[in-house]
Amino acid sequence: MDRPLHVDTDCGVDDAFALVLLARAGVRIASVSSVFGNARSDQTASNANMVLRQSGCAADVYIGAARALTGEPPDRNLRGHGHDGLNGQGGSFRRRLELLRRPHGMSRLSFAPRGGIGGLFLGPLTNLALALPDDPASFRNWRPVVMAGAFEVQGRGLGGADFNTWADPEAMERVLLNGLRPRLAPLDVTAQVVFDPDAFLAAARADGWPLLDRLARAAEPHVAFQAGTWGPGWRPHDVTATAAWLWPDLFTFEPAALMLSSDGHGRLARTDGSPNAEVAVTVDADAVRRRVLQTLFETAP
Repeated sequence: MDRPLHVDTDCGVDDAFALVLLARAGVRIASVSSVFGNARSDQTASNANMVLRQSGCAADVYIGAARALTGEPPDRNLRGHGHDGLNGQGGSFRRRLELLRRPHGMSRLSFAPRGGIGGLFLGPLTNLALALPDDPASFRNWRPVVMAGAFEVQGRGLGGADFNTWADPEAMERVLLNGLRPRLAPLDVTAQVVFDPDAFLAAARADGWPLLDRLARAAEPHVAFQAGTWGPGWRPHDVTATAAWLWPDLFTFEPAALMLSSDGHGRLARTDGSPNAEVAVTVDADAVRRRVLQTLFETAP
């Protein structure tokens, strides 16, 4: 794909497969920033760097926000990703990575919309919220795809919120109030794209690429965790959110006016007023599943 992309990620298991999906789809990844979530932000940066380098991608990787806007310590309920985000298969710290926010200067993320670079956000929106004041005009009407939202389904954050919004609700609120119009891929649609975990992991191992074999080992505990929370099958939510950026024709997006619910847990709710986002409301789950498998694996199940 010709359009360059900035990816913001708390690189855990499904994030890592999402990065491989982008690489194998031929996306020109311009840069990547890490954020707290599935692990510490320095570790998630290292994970992303490892995946990209082994995928032949030379994009710069930057260490982003270590905690939410309020300064609250990150949640450490590990949710199937382990202490390093990849269940013991994470990247090392042999290469020192730079910080997303330059000392005495603006966030490197602020250059993305100005340079016509697309955005894909797979973790809490803290980095985006922190970059907004640097150049508000350039972000206005940017259309990044964001993995966030739980409307009719129950997320795993308190009060049924999706984890990304629950982890930093103030960041989501700042984004919604500043004219970005993000395109949300909520759990309502990502939960509909269900993979057979045995077939998925078998295809990863059969591919013959050491990185995919490594990520298959990382995925096993995540698959087991999801079986106890979402039921049979595997739902790599960040992979489906990435598919919404790659193949938007397989999703239906509708304008929506969104606000945070008043319970303090970060659940998003629809409200009256002018739209401040677009929300994916339908997905062709079979087509997404087929394209993901065909793109990820040389030998698709």
